[in-house]
Amino acid sequence: MEPKFSKEEKKLLKAKNPEDYINKSLQCDITSGRKAYVTKYWLKITGNESSKLEYYRNRHPYWKAKKMEGTAERNVVRYAKHNYGDGTKKIWDNKLIQEFVNHNKKDKKGNYIHKDWELAKKFECTIATIQHMRRKYNMTVKIIEATLGKVTNKRLLDHLKMGEGTLRKMIRSL
Repeated sequence: MEPKFSKEEKKLLKAKNPEDYINKSLQCDITSGRKAYVTKYWLKITGNESSKLEYYRNRHPYWKAKKMEGTAERNVVRYAKHNYGDGTKKIWDNKLIQEFVNHNKKDKKGNYIHKDWELAKKFECTIATIQHMRRKYNMTVKIIEATLGKVTNKRLLDHLKMGEGTLRKMIRSL
């Protein structure tokens, strides 16, 4: 037996796909608790998965903007909380670069195994420094794969000693 739904809820239930559902959910005037109930019911009757709904929600302009609200403020707090540097410039020698390469691994999903703040703590520097090194690392891998083929530790070390601007120029010239 189908539960009782209001006119607004029935509009939402008529959505043909997850993308349509997200658009309609923004237009209807339903409380969040009731919307959650309707969503569960819609997923059940259509056979869609919540992961698909989440996928389209994360790409919708409204929700993208909502997610980005306050990111600058959150980052300022995060950077201040995880500032492990002593104010001096970090000298990245071969040993330190090699240690960074060893800790800068990704899992099967492509997410970094160690968070930027964890590496900042380990290397006694700032999150910005780790992000800088990760950008250089990613550019270096692209350059090596495009020009030299196989990525080796020696090639990584040679390229990671270069400046970020130099690596960017090399990327543009590929």
